[in-house]
Formats: sequence, structure tokens, C-alpha cells
Amino acid sequence: MDYRGNRGHHHATAAPGSALLQILVQRTIEFTHRIESFSVDNIARRLARSLIRFSERLGVVEVDGSIRMVPFTHELLSQYVGTSREIVTHYMNQFRRQGFLRYSRKGIILHRDAFREWLRQNC
Repeated sequence: MDYRGNRGHHHATAAPGSALLQILVQRTIEFTHRIESFSVDNIARRLARSLIRFSERLGVVEVDGSIRMVPFTHELLSQYVGTSREIVTHYMNQFRRQGFLRYSRKGIILHRDAFREWLRQNC
């Protein structure tokens, strides 16, 4: 077949290729941010950034503007952030006392804008 005969097929497969490329670029950017966070942020900031990132990808906006997420275990968060479960529990309790989040076995409610402001003020 000549090129003109394949033209319609070429365009049909270009969109999935483009979507895959966008996904790969987005994941590379997220991975780069995570590596940067490991090198410059303390554990509290890494945990905060991780929770914000999860809320952007997996969260549902509530009527009051907070973000509802599935209940991540402290063990899972500790593995993602690179610390112990006990340290994650300590900071999650601290963040709860500061009003940045609420959590239970049903889920995590994150006040993302307040958390972002805390990150800006504590750089």
C-alpha cells in the first residue's frame, strides 16, 4: 500500500501514541519532583507534598472545598515518603491538630489550600 492508503489509519493511531507520551512526560515530571523533595525537604514537607499530590490525582472536591481521598495507611505513606510508620503517624496527628486534614478508616479529608499555604510559609 502507498502512504495515501494508510493516511486515515496513521491518524487513528497517532492519538493513543500522543496520550501515552503525555502520560510518560507527566510521570517523569512527578518523579523528578519527588526526587527533588527527597533532597531538599524534611519529612513533614515530603509528607505534605505527597498528600497534596495524591489529592490532585485521586481526590474528590467536597462542597466546603476540602478534598476527600481514600484512606491511605500510615505504612503505605511511610514507604512512599521514605520514613517509618511512627514518624508518619506523628506528622499526620500534627497536621490534624493544625487543621490541615482529618482522617479515619473511611478516608482522608485534606484542606489543600491551607496545606499549600503552610508549605509556602515554611520553605
